[in-house]
Amino acid sequence: MSKLSDYIKDELIENDSDKNKTINYLVKQNNGLMFSESQLSAIQFPMQTHLRIIAGAGSGKTQTICAKAAYLILEKKIAPQKIIMCTFSRKAKLEMEARVNRYLGGNARVKVQTFHGWFNGEYNELIRNNPTLKQWGITGSIDEDQYYQTVNQLIKKYRLYNFDKFEERTISSRISYWRNMGYSDAEMVQFVAKYFDKEDLLPNQRLSEIFQKFLAELSLIKQNQQFINFDDMLFNLKIILENDAAARKTVQTKYQYIFIDEFQDINPLQKQIVALICPPDKNRLLKHMSKLIIVGDDDQSIYYFRGAEPKYIQQFEEEYQQTSLKLMTNYRSEAPIVAAGNQLIKYNKHDRLEKTMTAAKTAANHDCYSMSFPDDDVEATWIGQKIQTLAKVAPLRDGSPDYRDTMVLYPTRGQLRSLLKQLEKQKVPFVTPSNDDLLGIFGLPLFKNLFQQLQQMAEASNAAQKNMALKNIIQQYAFFHFIKFGTSTKFSEELFSKNKFKINDLVTFLVKEKNISLAAQSLAKAFFKQVYLFYQRRELDLAPVAQALLSTPKFKKDLSEEEADWLSKELLAAANWAGLIEAFKQASQQNQGMKRRLKEYDQDKLNAVYLLSIHSSKGLGKKNVFIKGVYQDALPNHHTVKKAACNLQQAKEQGAPPTMLEEQRRLMYVAITRAKENLYVTFPQMINNKAVDPSPFIQEAGLVTKKYRKPIEKEEV
Repeated sequence: MSKLSDYIKDELIENDSDKNKTINYLVKQNNGLMFSESQLSAIQFPMQTHLRIIAGAGSGKTQTICAKAAYLILEKKIAPQKIIMCTFSRKAKLEMEARVNRYLGGNARVKVQTFHGWFNGEYNELIRNNPTLKQWGITGSIDEDQYYQTVNQLIKKYRLYNFDKFEERTISSRISYWRNMGYSDAEMVQFVAKYFDKEDLLPNQRLSEIFQKFLAELSLIKQNQQFINFDDMLFNLKIILENDAAARKTVQTKYQYIFIDEFQDINPLQKQIVALICPPDKNRLLKHMSKLIIVGDDDQSIYYFRGAEPKYIQQFEEEYQQTSLKLMTNYRSEAPIVAAGNQLIKYNKHDRLEKTMTAAKTAANHDCYSMSFPDDDVEATWIGQKIQTLAKVAPLRDGSPDYRDTMVLYPTRGQLRSLLKQLEKQKVPFVTPSNDDLLGIFGLPLFKNLFQQLQQMAEASNAAQKNMALKNIIQQYAFFHFIKFGTSTKFSEELFSKNKFKINDLVTFLVKEKNISLAAQSLAKAFFKQVYLFYQRRELDLAPVAQALLSTPKFKKDLSEEEADWLSKELLAAANWAGLIEAFKQASQQNQGMKRRLKEYDQDKLNAVYLLSIHSSKGLGKKNVFIKGVYQDALPNHHTVKKAACNLQQAKEQGAPPTMLEEQRRLMYVAITRAKENLYVTFPQMINNKAVDPSPFIQEAGLVTKKYRKPIEKEEV
């Protein structure tokens, strides 16, 4: 990997007094806060080339690029409509708008958009001015609900259930991933033929041929009913720009400066569209009139599962005539935290641009260490108690604890069970995004699918519906033993052709296909006995169900120890079907209620601790940060492989991006660098009565590990 330039040539920096007047004005609008030398270099860079700004964690990148946009308008007299600023989330968009508006004295007319907003706007303007362009892509309003409803109807029509469950990746998720990789429908069909036809997922038919019909009808329905999803929105613009030279020229001449924030998060489809709007010019004699200003940090690239890769920002210099600047001062975190991040990320030296962050804040009397606990319950108890202590250091005006500057991060949803339990017990108010994580075990993909089939069986209005649910459960249990769907489908069809069948028939099938042990046979019998009782009279003892599920090869492979322990405890606590339904209702209600609480928190109307997955924490910073459950098989998680061991192209074509060690290390780096003052990295020594090892990332970061000691209770006199 090439080394970044450490300086900009003197002749490229403009320093005369007129320029200083503009800078002084921007400093005034920045609440009097001076820009650093490196920030000024970026703001005043004269743009003879494209500009890549490598901005490390907490380096003030947002204020820098917003000040640069204002500088172009105020100093270079660039018309605001000739500038577009693009970022990934609505929250980041609003923050960027507010910053630019402040720098321009409240008179900003700069267009700030998310990728979806920008590209959808360009597409709509093109077809409005030239309706013949509608021949490319699919026009319509965005309706995600209608899209997913249509996909599910077509799955049912074409009997693609097995493909929809294969390897816990739904058809809609594969299509979305492939689309964001920039692949066409024809390429998707080729991938299905190459990798999935051999899996026997559709008995007596070639899966790729049926999938081609599925995609064709999906496209036709969208065209006729005029609806699209967010992925279509982007792909529409790509197709127009690829096929119509006049449209391409229109968009290419529209902007002089294109800012793209968090460039390390860009996916191939977004990158392809950017290249059509501002073509790479590294090896071209003719220079394009527009200039890219990209900002990001390859060390914070953590969305490979969406198609993002650090190489896109790393290799920018190979595609564009560009200059690279660095923002390497962290203004967020104190020195020990910055040092920990630096030490950790150096272990990715083969997969990163060379750089080192420096801390603007010196070390104060704050904490930066890891701590081990006997188990995750003790770990969660300590976190709750520590949060209470920190919240009382600087209380609110009325004397009550201030929880707002504390954040607890977790690598997997398995860490939430004990944490939520303890925070509720200790009356620590909290908020967390409402999603599958908050649904608990009902959000675990393997159990989620089984629970849905049980629900369908319970709610069935006729024998045919009940039998379909039973067939699906039989196929799922066979899949938990890695029996191909085609094989289990054929077996279940033969089974249901009989007037009646016995549980032993199911066990015999498992023995024939996988030669399961006597113990596994006993567990399978117990499982199907419960399913039979549930089929007959809705009776369900969850203890043998839990034992049987957790003993299957699929559950052992896919669930971490913490997730397995969580599932077991929750099922045993629910005891029966009524208890399980009640638990589901409570989880769903909590999920819905959390949406309201989170909105209040975002508006600074709620005093609470913020619980987040590490993936959701990027861009945030809090005084106190806890990273819970940092042990081997959680972070890095149990699916992790080294990048060198992966066939990445094959994984992309399969729609199954791997979890790589290098990205898991970047995930830990992102978590560490969220902390401003106090950083606590915690891990249990035992999960489900089994010893676990601490994450290697703790040692790599150079964090001191303390061992939890139970407080000595004072004797009463």
